[in-house]
Amino acid sequence: MSCTLTQALQDWTVDQRKRRRALSPATIASYSDAWHAFMQWAAANDRHSTQSLQARDFAAWINTLGHLADGSVQTYSHGTIAICKYLADRGLLGCEISLIQMHIGDALPRIVPSRAPDVADLRRLVSFYDTNLSAGTPHSKPERDRLSALRNNALLHLLFSSACRISEVLAIDIADIRGDHGAVAARVSVVGKGNKRRTVFVRPHARTAIEAYLLARRASFPSATALFISHGPRSPGHRLNRIAAWNVVTHAALTLADTVECDGRPHEAALLRTTTPHTFRHFVAMWLLNEGVQLSEVSAILGHANTRITEQYYARHTDERLAEVHDQFAADPLPRGAP
Repeated sequence: MSCTLTQALQDWTVDQRKRRRALSPATIASYSDAWHAFMQWAAANDRHSTQSLQARDFAAWINTLGHLADGSVQTYSHGTIAICKYLADRGLLGCEISLIQMHIGDALPRIVPSRAPDVADLRRLVSFYDTNLSAGTPHSKPERDRLSALRNNALLHLLFSSACRISEVLAIDIADIRGDHGAVAARVSVVGKGNKRRTVFVRPHARTAIEAYLLARRASFPSATALFISHGPRSPGHRLNRIAAWNVVTHAALTLADTVECDGRPHEAALLRTTTPHTFRHFVAMWLLNEGVQLSEVSAILGHANTRITEQYYARHTDERLAEVHDQFAADPLPRGAP
C-alpha cells in the first residue's frame, strides 16, 4: 500500500482532529509545516510516494536545514516522525520507523541549554516583588499596585517551584489550585502541550505567596476565577496574558541585573538580562540533574512526551556530569613495580 506525500499529510491531519486527545492546533500546524518542508526535498529527489521513502532520506533532508535554528530543526524532526508513525501503523511506509528515528537522531544537532543565572541571583530574582505595601481603597491606584506586586511575587515563586511553562501557569484557575480543605494544594494538575494533563508540585514558599495574593484580592475581585489576573485600569479581573507575564519576569531581571553590575559582577548581570519565564524551567531541570535525579524523572516533571526530548536538551549536561564523576572516582593505574 502507498499514497502520495500530500495525501499522507491530509489523512494524518484529519485523523488528529478526530482524536479525543488530539494535538493542539498550533502543534498540528507546526508539524504540517515540517512535512511540507520535507515534501519539497522529496520532490527534488524523486520521492513522490510513501513507499518510495528510505530511512536515510530523512537524515539527508535534516542535513539541508542548516539555515534554521537548532530548536526549529528539532521541531521539524518531531513532526516528521509523528507523521511517519501514523503511516507505519497503516502499512503505508516503505521502511521501518525505527530506522527513520535512528537516522534522524544521528543527524540532529544537540541543543545546548542556555546557562541560567547563578543560584543566589535567581533566588534573589524570585523575591524581587516581595514587598509589604499597605492596603488601599478597592480599585484605587495604590491598591492596584499592591495587588500587582503580590501577583507578580506569586507568579515568580510558582515558576521557580513548578518548572511549568508560562502558558501552563497562566491557564490555572483558582479551583485547580485549591486543595480539599480550601488551602493552596501542594500538587496541581495543569494542561500542557497537546492538551495533556500532568501534576506539578508547589513548594511551601510558592503556596505562601499564592495564598497571600488570593487573600488580598478577594475584596476587589470576588468573582474572578483565573489564578493570575490583570489589575490594571484597562482590563481589571481578566486573565493575565502572556505578554504581561513575560514583562513581569523581564522587568525584575533587568532591574536586578543593573544592581548586580554595580556590584562589580558584569558576567552575572549579563546572564540575568537573558532571563525569561522559561529560564526557571531550565534552572529546575539542571538543578535536579545536578542532584542526581534520573533523566526519566526530570522528563516527567517537565512534562516532556518522552525522555528523548529531555535528552536532546540536556544530553551535554549529563555527559559533562558523567565526566566529572568519572574523574572523581575512577582509579589511576599504579606505577610499575608498586606493591
